[in-house]
Amino acid sequence: MIRVILAVLGLLFGIGAVEAQSLQEIDRRYAALLEAWEKTPLTIRRALFVADHPHGFGLYKERASNVFKPGEALVTYAEPIGFGAKDAGNGLLEFGFAVDFLIKSPDGQILAGQQDFARLTQQSHVRNLEFMLVLTLNVTGAPPGDYVVEYKLRDVSGDKSTSFEQPFKIAS
Repeated sequence: MIRVILAVLGLLFGIGAVEAQSLQEIDRRYAALLEAWEKTPLTIRRALFVADHPHGFGLYKERASNVFKPGEALVTYAEPIGFGAKDAGNGLLEFGFAVDFLIKSPDGQILAGQQDFARLTQQSHVRNLEFMLVLTLNVTGAPPGDYVVEYKLRDVSGDKSTSFEQPFKIAS
């Protein structure tokens, strides 16, 4: 009786039989995802100021505002997508970024900056697609006012690069 009711409900709501997935099917779909990933330009899915150091990918607390006290560090959490990976030997793949930054006025005037501010890489036995960047910038000595930080990421495994901006304010 219960099977009949479930079958009728399935027909009414367009629900078909649940098909079991296999590891082979998951691997096939993952290979298709990797193919699409490699064709994707380096992009930032998410970039935001965080209240404290993230504990892992997606494990962050977004900062309530972009206003900082004098001397307070700017901590950015960013999720890049479309990055590559290169053979690092011994069955490992290396992926990550060389990072540059600029501090600009709201009208785009460059006030400070540094090329190769950070080099953030990891090695893994598998082709990781989840990678977070935690960028900590100390702007001690900057006078109160409005600013923009621009980060440029250069993929260590190839020629891809991207940048993103975050407006912020130093309170008086």
